[in-house]
Amino acid sequence: MNVVGIVVEYNPFHHGHMHHLRQAKAVANDGIVIAIMSGSVVQRGEFSCVDKFRKTAWALEAGVDLVVELPGLFSLQSADLFAKTSVHLLHVLGASHLVFGSESGDVEALWKIAEAMEHPDYDEAIKAQLDKGMSYPSASASALSSLTDGNIHALPNNILGIQYLRAIRSLSSEMTPLAIQRIETGYHDALKEGTAIQSATAIREARHENRDVQNYVPRFVADDLDVLRPISLSDWYPFLRYKLISEPAEALKDHFGVEEGLEHLFKKHADAETFEDFMARILSPRYTHAKLKRTLMHILLGTNKNDLTDFTPPYVRVLGMNQRGQQYLNEIKKDIPVPLITKIERQKDRLLSHELRITEIYDLVMRENLFEKEFKPVLIV
Repeated sequence: MNVVGIVVEYNPFHHGHMHHLRQAKAVANDGIVIAIMSGSVVQRGEFSCVDKFRKTAWALEAGVDLVVELPGLFSLQSADLFAKTSVHLLHVLGASHLVFGSESGDVEALWKIAEAMEHPDYDEAIKAQLDKGMSYPSASASALSSLTDGNIHALPNNILGIQYLRAIRSLSSEMTPLAIQRIETGYHDALKEGTAIQSATAIREARHENRDVQNYVPRFVADDLDVLRPISLSDWYPFLRYKLISEPAEALKDHFGVEEGLEHLFKKHADAETFEDFMARILSPRYTHAKLKRTLMHILLGTNKNDLTDFTPPYVRVLGMNQRGQQYLNEIKKDIPVPLITKIERQKDRLLSHELRITEIYDLVMRENLFEKEFKPVLIV
């Protein structure tokens, strides 16, 4: 039986995601589709536009068989760690295939880039660019440009795809990767006329502008979005600003991702009245927008450097499943080498404790009593 894994954020779920899922289900044939899903926080360094419980319901409604949570502290990582932890979860769940979206759709070309990243010349080229003050992603892109042909390594979905391949290789996994070409719109594209497939970025921006997005998402998603107000990281800025002002620089330095004097930069500009003004002041060629936001999220969430010293997922937490997913899980649960969690008890793994803290901070703005939902039985449809 094919067991097809996908890695998703569904921020929000849209018609492009449905296209991806249909391709994954075609590969699965009569098998199982497992989604590793970011919960209340996403890789770009923000809170999700809707909570994990709604996103789980969306995934199951769309046809996913089993939804497993990528721990929030693993979601808030650079592409390599995000990919590594996601692929590891699929590996322990017995996935035979990984189906991911990419701009190129050419898995062989992505494999060549992944192999180039293992060459010593790549590390040397990166170091030379970092010494010039370039950000790590820019340094990586520059290094790969000198070692490979073309620029497909610089496109957002390709970047993740390459890291998925590297993660599969590092695990010595027999998982077969398949790249599905992204269609109609790009990752960062604004709303595009003449297509129902839009980027999640465009849909979120349209909601902030009070524009109708119902043509770009399935009806079951539109119904939820209709009753929820748009949110952004700026909604949490008062809480973040309090931490930046009240914590001494040495305490800020202990948070995950704070390096090279960022603590002083953050404190210097904490007098900014708005999050947008604050970000404009701290941006520099050295750090990407996403890197800075992820670091600020770790400060807001209270993630210290000693909280994240190991990036091997210590458990598998199920958020939802249908009957086929439940049957598959029953068949393999004895072979899963880490604890399988379908209901949270009060005694918790340390990483799971952080997950609950994320939900509490998320709900400071959402105000939907999400913390209590963390302790309810897994959603089964």
